[in-house]
Amino acid sequence: MELINKLEKIVAGWLRPLPNLPKSGQKWLAENVWWLALISAILTGISILLSLGAIATYASYSASLASVGAYSYIAAASYGSGWIISAIVTLIFSVIIVLLTALAVNPLKAMKNRGWQLLFVIYLVSAVEVVVNAVLSYSVIGFIFGIIFGAIGLAIGGYFLLQIKSYFGSTAKAKHIAK
Repeated sequence: MELINKLEKIVAGWLRPLPNLPKSGQKWLAENVWWLALISAILTGISILLSLGAIATYASYSASLASVGAYSYIAAASYGSGWIISAIVTLIFSVIIVLLTALAVNPLKAMKNRGWQLLFVIYLVSAVEVVVNAVLSYSVIGFIFGIIFGAIGLAIGGYFLLQIKSYFGSTAKAKHIAK
């Protein structure tokens, strides 16, 4: 928990110079983030199923090439091994994110601090995923673009996440409802 608080302060420091959302925008986002998280969990779950289908299709394709001859099998295995490793790693991260998102829906709906904390943990997992996927791109250009566009996505997500933090928790909810 202490590590998460330190990381939160670091991210908040990076985003401090940016202007704040209007209070009405912050309030709307805080009150509605639960169903946005629910939709995200559902769509990510669908993408997990599609990824499993793609991995299974690749595995059956590789197996059929193995029956044709050793050379074809070796060519397919060497060409696709990077893709299959990357796909499995992405699949693992997606499962972690969808589980955490599903756990966050009810606390977010109740506007509890635990819901916001779960969103921040999801944010941190996504940051690790960006770096791992950039490394698994197996190319310098892929790595550079993965890091750049991943950092842009993380900056946008972190901005919105930190804009709604004050709305979560028992005293925060009462404070903002009174306004």
